[in-house]
Amino acid sequence: MRSRRYYRLAVGTVALGALVGAAAPAYATLTMQHHQTRAATSPTSMAYVVAECGHCGFIVTPTPQSTFPSGGTNTQVGINSGAFSTNSTLTATTAGSPTDGTASASATVDNLTVTLNPGTITLNGVSATCSADPSGATGSGSITSGTASAGGTDTALPANAAPNTTVNIPGLGTAVFNEQFTDAEGDLNVNAVHITAVNGQAVNLIIGHAECQGAPATQPVPMISAPVGGAATAMAATGGLVFLRRRNRKNAFDVV
Repeated sequence: MRSRRYYRLAVGTVALGALVGAAAPAYATLTMQHHQTRAATSPTSMAYVVAECGHCGFIVTPTPQSTFPSGGTNTQVGINSGAFSTNSTLTATTAGSPTDGTASASATVDNLTVTLNPGTITLNGVSATCSADPSGATGSGSITSGTASAGGTDTALPANAAPNTTVNIPGLGTAVFNEQFTDAEGDLNVNAVHITAVNGQAVNLIIGHAECQGAPATQPVPMISAPVGGAATAMAATGGLVFLRRRNRKNAFDVV
């Protein structure tokens, strides 16, 4: 009876060790697949300083532009294209972390002149920013000062405007300051200045654009460590050795 208990103990120990050892690669594979599936939904962001779309045919493509992934900072010293002109440096930056599910974007230029028929808009301290994490996104678009000139009339433009402030500029057109909206893909879009109409005609000029979206943070892939795997193997080996010694001793007694 005693030998039968030893036999059951040894077999149970071997089975436990084998189960733990076998579970290591299987569990790692399962969690790795889950990790890869979650990582497919990753945080994104984009930024550019100026863009001009004439009936959605770009007159000025987004310039300069940065996109995460892979992110980074892109700059351009000056521009004289389409409606835009400046000698200042245009800067677009994006960054993010799939591990944390975060993303960020910013677009800045110190001063910029927008030449339109029949007037001009001068902007200073243009900035658009956006940051996102798994819980949502926030952003802001602003200018430190600005003036619109048309028909001999100068109109001061709102600095640090509240979100989606629409201004009808006398003799010129319509612009939205600190424009913010969430698009169909779930990205928060921020435009420091969006000129939507000139002389009653629809236009699409964007100055300072940032957009971003967070994602679920990726989790570390649980793994059974080498010490644990080694302990499982040692447990199985020890159980087998105890069983063999008990059986040999019993056989010896039986012979006597």
